Amino acid sequence: MNLFYIIVFIELLTIFFNLLKFLVCKIKYKPNSELSNSQCNKFHINVLIPCYKEINVIKKTLEHFKKIITGIENIDIYIITTEKEKTENISVQTTYEYLLGLEIFNEPHFHILNYPKISGIMADQLNYGILEILKERTLSTDKIYFSVYNADSHPDNSTFIELSNKIKQNHFPKIIQQYSNYFLNYYSQNFIMKGFSIYQTAFEFRNGLINTNVSPLLYSHVVGHGLTIRADYITSINGFNSNFWCEDIYLTGLIHNSSEKILSLSSLDNAENPDKLKVQIIQNAVWFKTSSHHLSILKDIKKHYKISLNGFIWLCHELRASIIWMLMPMFLIYTFIYPIMTRNYISLSLAMCTYLIFVFTNYLLNLIVINRKRFFKYIKDYFSICLAVLFTGIGPLYSLFLKEKIKTER
Repeated sequence: MNLFYIIVFIELLTIFFNLLKFLVCKIKYKPNSELSNSQCNKFHINVLIPCYKEINVIKKTLEHFKKIITGIENIDIYIITTEKEKTENISVQTTYEYLLGLEIFNEPHFHILNYPKISGIMADQLNYGILEILKERTLSTDKIYFSVYNADSHPDNSTFIELSNKIKQNHFPKIIQQYSNYFLNYYSQNFIMKGFSIYQTAFEFRNGLINTNVSPLLYSHVVGHGLTIRADYITSINGFNSNFWCEDIYLTGLIHNSSEKILSLSSLDNAENPDKLKVQIIQNAVWFKTSSHHLSILKDIKKHYKISLNGFIWLCHELRASIIWMLMPMFLIYTFIYPIMTRNYISLSLAMCTYLIFVFTNYLLNLIVINRKRFFKYIKDYFSICLAVLFTGIGPLYSLFLKEKIKTER
């Protein structure tokens, strides 16, 4: 059996595995249909939005948060800027200076914190914000929550009502994750970038909402935006790790190693996807740079914690995911090139049919399983995701040449 048939066979196995997984998910996954906005002042939610050069999007985001927290008293919004902006270009207005001129910060639930150091990454801004907020706390730390969002995040309107209910119903859990769709700027994107929006959304749904509801043995993760974490837990692990570029990948490893449960919300964060292929490649390279350092992450965790079986399982998942992310597109392209070069058009037809079904079950079907009514409309761009998948290996390859973290352009 040559390489061509091995790849096609693996595609077919993946198709059947996904269908089985989706069946189990449909049985077990029950979105929250009843939401109550009854107030409970026994806990407090602090929304943290770290900003670095975000003047273009932050005002719109603030207006959205103002709308969705109206009537909810136990919540505050903190924008955390950084002094780093000032040192990079003294002639350009910083995000902090821009925010000082916005009227919304005259309202009691909106605040600005400015990280005073000129070095550091987003994790450092978050840790600074957490420490500053806890200085003024009036509740015990097991009743205080931090919800992290990006400067372009637009959570569903029901987000904080559902989050409050989830906290009360589960007796103050440590970790709650809201996953994202990346369709906020979908209709302004070109053909291939629409495919990447679907690809990234499917990744979140599959590894987040679907896998966590099917089995704890499947790969699952937390994401920096949409993450809600209890104050006593985040302080017990010394805040977000800043030794690796993506603090959420490190946190995922730590959570799995300690067998902490990740609860998920049915509501979603609505985020933008890069509108240029170049930006998408750089973003993926940054993510891959951390995810491919899974062994280094586990070694770092080992300095403070005993490595558990679940930690080892997470390591295996990350190793498998990294290999697939980098090599899968090349192997898929090979299944088209090989039959063309050998003029075996029956094999070419087999490769094309298998690939089309593979893309549908591995990506688009994730969206339909989670919310058919909301996401079925994206099927019309089926061929854009078929094209985008073949380009997903470029980011991991580019990461080999990436020496410093690059901010995603907005």
